[in-house]
Amino acid sequence: MKKALSVICMAALCCTSAMAQFNWGVRGGLNLVNNDITLVDEENVLEKDNYTGFFFGPMAEFQIPVGGLGIDASLLYQQKGLELTDKETMKQQQIAVPVYLKYSLGLGDLAAIFAQAGVQLNYNIGDLSKVIEDKDADEASEFILNKNTWTFNVGAGVKLMNHLQAAVNYNMPLSKEGSVERKDLEGGSLEDARLLAKDKFDQSTLQFSVTYTF
Repeated sequence: MKKALSVICMAALCCTSAMAQFNWGVRGGLNLVNNDITLVDEENVLEKDNYTGFFFGPMAEFQIPVGGLGIDASLLYQQKGLELTDKETMKQQQIAVPVYLKYSLGLGDLAAIFAQAGVQLNYNIGDLSKVIEDKDADEASEFILNKNTWTFNVGAGVKLMNHLQAAVNYNMPLSKEGSVERKDLEGGSLEDARLLAKDKFDQSTLQFSVTYTF
Protein backbone atom coordinates (compact mmCIF):
# COMPACT_ATOMS: atom_id res chain seq x y z
CA MET A 1 0.00 0.00 0.00
CA LYS A 2 2.79 2.39 0.94
CA LYS A 3 4.59 1.60 -2.30
CA ALA A 4 1.40 2.29 -4.28
CA LEU A 5 0.93 5.64 -2.52
CA SER A 6 4.55 6.54 -3.19
CA VAL A 7 4.13 5.75 -6.87
CA ILE A 8 0.94 7.87 -7.05
CA CYS A 9 2.64 10.80 -5.29
CA MET A 10 5.66 10.61 -7.58
CA ALA A 11 3.42 10.47 -10.63
CA ALA A 12 1.42 13.48 -9.43
CA LEU A 13 4.62 15.41 -8.78
CA CYS A 14 5.97 14.59 -12.21
CA CYS A 15 2.73 15.63 -13.88
CA THR A 16 2.64 18.89 -11.91
CA SER A 17 6.26 19.64 -12.80
CA ALA A 18 5.60 18.86 -16.44
CA MET A 19 2.57 21.17 -16.53
CA ALA A 20 4.21 23.96 -14.55
CA GLN A 21 5.35 26.97 -16.52
CA PHE A 22 8.47 28.96 -15.75
CA ASN A 23 8.83 32.38 -17.35
CA TRP A 24 11.37 35.12 -16.89
CA GLY A 25 11.49 38.61 -18.23
CA VAL A 26 11.88 42.31 -17.49
CA ARG A 27 9.57 44.66 -15.59
CA GLY A 28 9.33 48.43 -15.42
CA GLY A 29 6.87 51.07 -14.36
CA LEU A 30 5.96 54.18 -12.39
CA ASN A 31 5.65 54.88 -8.66
CA LEU A 32 3.15 57.44 -7.41
CA VAL A 33 4.00 58.00 -3.75
CA ASN A 34 1.81 59.40 -1.01
CA ASN A 35 3.73 60.68 2.02
CA ASP A 36 2.46 60.71 5.60
CA ILE A 37 4.81 63.02 7.52
CA THR A 38 4.04 64.75 10.80
CA LEU A 39 5.80 67.14 13.19
CA VAL A 40 7.25 69.29 10.41
CA ASP A 41 7.43 72.97 11.30
CA GLU A 42 5.36 75.53 9.42
CA GLU A 43 8.22 76.65 7.17
CA ASN A 44 8.86 73.08 6.03
CA VAL A 45 5.29 71.84 5.71
CA LEU A 46 4.65 69.73 2.62
CA GLU A 47 3.28 71.75 -0.26
CA LYS A 48 2.73 68.55 -2.28
CA ASP A 49 2.19 65.04 -0.98
CA ASN A 50 2.83 63.16 -4.22
CA TYR A 51 6.16 62.27 -5.80
CA THR A 52 6.51 60.29 -9.02
CA GLY A 53 9.33 57.81 -9.49
CA PHE A 54 10.11 54.68 -11.50
CA PHE A 55 11.36 51.09 -11.20
CA PHE A 56 12.82 48.40 -13.47
CA GLY A 57 14.54 45.05 -13.26
CA PRO A 58 14.37 41.28 -13.96
CA MET A 59 11.48 39.06 -12.89
CA ALA A 60 10.59 35.37 -12.80
CA GLU A 61 7.24 33.61 -12.68
CA PHE A 62 6.42 30.01 -11.79
CA GLN A 63 2.85 29.08 -12.62
CA ILE A 64 0.75 25.91 -12.51
CA PRO A 65 -1.86 26.09 -15.28
CA VAL A 66 -4.24 23.78 -13.40
CA GLY A 67 -5.75 25.95 -10.68
CA GLY A 68 -4.25 29.18 -12.01
CA LEU A 69 -1.89 29.71 -9.06
CA GLY A 70 1.69 30.87 -9.33
CA ILE A 71 4.55 32.74 -7.70
CA ASP A 72 5.95 35.96 -9.14
CA ALA A 73 9.21 37.49 -7.88
CA SER A 74 11.40 40.33 -9.13
CA LEU A 75 14.56 42.25 -8.28
CA LEU A 76 13.99 45.94 -8.92
CA TYR A 77 15.93 49.17 -8.80
CA GLN A 78 13.51 51.94 -7.97
CA GLN A 79 13.45 55.66 -7.31
CA LYS A 80 10.83 57.49 -5.34
CA GLY A 81 10.93 60.16 -2.73
CA LEU A 82 9.58 62.79 -0.41
CA GLU A 83 8.34 66.24 -1.37
CA LEU A 84 9.56 68.17 1.68
CA THR A 85 8.78 71.73 0.59
CA ASP A 86 7.90 73.49 -2.64
CA LYS A 87 11.66 73.68 -3.35
CA GLU A 88 13.11 70.72 -1.46
CA THR A 89 12.79 67.02 -2.28
CA MET A 90 14.53 63.94 -0.95
CA LYS A 91 15.12 61.28 -3.59
CA GLN A 92 15.08 57.66 -2.48
CA GLN A 93 17.00 54.95 -4.29
CA GLN A 94 16.09 51.39 -3.39
CA ILE A 95 16.66 47.76 -4.25
CA ALA A 96 13.22 46.17 -3.92
CA VAL A 97 12.37 42.45 -3.83
CA PRO A 98 8.61 41.88 -4.19
CA VAL A 99 7.25 38.32 -4.06
CA TYR A 100 3.61 37.72 -5.09
CA LEU A 101 1.18 34.86 -4.91
CA LYS A 102 -0.67 35.22 -8.20
CA TYR A 103 -4.01 33.80 -9.37
CA SER A 104 -4.69 33.89 -13.11
CA LEU A 105 -7.92 33.29 -15.00
CA GLY A 106 -7.67 32.61 -18.73
CA LEU A 107 -9.90 34.36 -21.24
CA GLY A 108 -8.88 32.22 -24.17
CA ASP A 109 -5.52 31.64 -25.81
CA LEU A 110 -4.62 35.31 -26.16
CA ALA A 111 -5.53 36.92 -22.81
CA ALA A 112 -5.89 36.35 -19.08
CA ILE A 113 -6.62 38.44 -15.99
CA PHE A 114 -4.86 38.00 -12.66
CA ALA A 115 -4.89 39.13 -9.04
CA GLN A 116 -1.77 39.19 -6.88
CA ALA A 117 -0.68 39.85 -3.32
CA GLY A 118 2.54 39.49 -1.35
CA VAL A 119 5.31 41.04 0.72
CA GLN A 120 8.20 43.23 -0.42
CA LEU A 121 11.61 43.95 1.10
CA ASN A 122 13.05 47.41 0.34
CA TYR A 123 16.73 48.20 0.85
CA ASN A 124 17.57 51.91 0.75
CA ILE A 125 20.80 52.89 -0.99
CA GLY A 126 22.33 56.31 -1.46
CA ASP A 127 21.69 59.23 0.90
CA LEU A 128 19.64 58.30 3.96
CA SER A 129 19.14 61.75 5.48
CA LYS A 130 18.53 65.36 4.56
CA VAL A 131 18.50 68.53 6.66
CA ILE A 132 16.42 71.64 5.97
CA GLU A 133 17.37 74.65 8.08
CA ASP A 134 15.17 77.59 9.05
CA LYS A 135 17.76 80.18 10.06
CA ASP A 136 15.13 82.79 10.96
CA ALA A 137 13.68 80.47 13.62
CA ASP A 138 17.06 78.89 14.54
CA GLU A 139 15.56 75.46 13.85
CA ALA A 140 16.21 72.57 11.49
CA SER A 141 14.25 69.52 10.35
CA GLU A 142 16.26 66.36 9.64
CA PHE A 143 14.58 63.63 7.58
CA ILE A 144 16.15 60.20 8.22
CA LEU A 145 15.35 57.07 6.19
CA ASN A 146 15.56 53.57 7.65
CA LYS A 147 17.99 51.22 5.94
CA ASN A 148 15.43 48.45 5.41
CA THR A 149 11.63 48.51 5.21
CA TRP A 150 8.85 45.99 4.64
CA THR A 151 5.72 46.61 2.58
CA PHE A 152 2.71 44.62 1.39
CA ASN A 153 1.43 44.56 -2.21
CA VAL A 154 -2.02 43.90 -3.60
CA GLY A 155 -2.99 44.39 -7.23
CA ALA A 156 -4.46 43.10 -10.47
CA GLY A 157 -3.65 43.07 -14.14
CA VAL A 158 -3.99 41.50 -17.54
CA LYS A 159 -1.81 39.19 -19.64
CA LEU A 160 -1.76 39.53 -23.41
CA MET A 161 -0.30 37.25 -26.09
CA ASN A 162 1.45 35.11 -23.40
CA HIS A 163 4.30 37.63 -23.20
CA LEU A 164 2.96 41.02 -22.14
CA GLN A 165 1.57 41.92 -18.70
CA ALA A 166 0.14 45.22 -17.48
CA ALA A 167 -0.75 45.69 -13.81
CA VAL A 168 -1.84 48.19 -11.18
CA ASN A 169 -0.50 47.58 -7.71
CA TYR A 170 -0.99 49.22 -4.30
CA ASN A 171 2.04 49.06 -2.02
CA MET A 172 1.25 49.72 1.67
CA PRO A 173 3.71 50.01 4.59
CA LEU A 174 4.30 47.22 7.10
CA SER A 175 7.08 49.21 8.79
CA LYS A 176 7.95 52.89 9.13
CA GLU A 177 9.92 54.51 6.33
CA GLY A 178 11.92 56.82 8.57
CA SER A 179 11.74 59.65 11.07
CA VAL A 180 11.65 63.43 11.25
CA GLU A 181 13.68 65.24 13.91
CA ARG A 182 13.08 68.94 14.58
CA LYS A 183 16.05 70.55 16.33
CA ASP A 184 16.92 73.86 18.00
CA LEU A 185 20.01 75.42 16.38
CA GLU A 186 20.68 78.06 19.05
CA GLY A 187 23.53 75.92 20.33
CA GLY A 188 25.43 76.38 17.07
CA SER A 189 26.01 73.26 14.96
CA LEU A 190 23.48 70.61 14.04
CA GLU A 191 25.44 68.03 16.06
CA ASP A 192 25.02 70.12 19.22
CA ALA A 193 21.40 71.05 18.54
CA ARG A 194 18.71 70.30 21.08
CA LEU A 195 16.01 67.89 19.94
CA LEU A 196 12.59 69.55 19.99
CA ALA A 197 10.39 66.82 18.51
CA LYS A 198 10.69 63.47 16.77
CA ASP A 199 8.17 61.39 14.88
CA LYS A 200 8.11 58.53 12.40
CA PHE A 201 6.57 58.52 8.94
CA ASP A 202 5.60 55.97 6.30
CA GLN A 203 4.65 55.86 2.63
CA SER A 204 2.08 54.20 0.44
CA THR A 205 2.69 53.79 -3.29
CA LEU A 206 0.46 53.29 -6.30
CA GLN A 207 2.37 51.42 -8.99
CA PHE A 208 1.75 50.98 -12.71
CA SER A 209 3.88 48.26 -14.29
CA VAL A 210 4.51 46.62 -17.65
CA THR A 211 6.23 43.22 -17.88
CA TYR A 212 7.58 41.37 -20.90
CA THR A 213 8.33 37.66 -20.49
CA PHE A 214 10.54 35.65 -22.84
